[in-house]
Amino acid sequence: MRPRVLVVMPLQRRLGLLAILEQSGMDVYVAGYFRDAQQKLSEAAPFDLLFVDAELPDGSWQHLVQSVVESGKNCEVIVCSRCGDEQLWAEVLQCGAYDLIPEPYDEREVARIARSAIDSHYLRRFGRAANSPAAMHKAS
Repeated sequence: MRPRVLVVMPLQRRLGLLAILEQSGMDVYVAGYFRDAQQKLSEAAPFDLLFVDAELPDGSWQHLVQSVVESGKNCEVIVCSRCGDEQLWAEVLQCGAYDLIPEPYDEREVARIARSAIDSHYLRRFGRAANSPAAMHKAS
């Protein structure tokens, strides 16, 4: 099954990222705005990974990360920024996101980080399923 990825950023900033993710074998969906992203994230089919621009026109990446973390949807989040300094990177991690990717995008690095985040997502989902009451009952 191909990973489902949501990219939340304005059109002019997402084109290069979309090409990298699609070439990496991911099903990519887009949202240009914070509100559009919230709607897509509330749909039944879950996303494995979320890329969010650090400069959304109608909301903040922090609020989007917070809503993903609080929802329990187990979707990894990667923040994209024009300036990837250490202070922003620390803030991204502290908010619960997986990583920060600065522009310009390095194709191999983006693909590597995306795959690593997706692997982490699947491991967490598997761990949660293995520790569920139904799984514990089957083991006994």
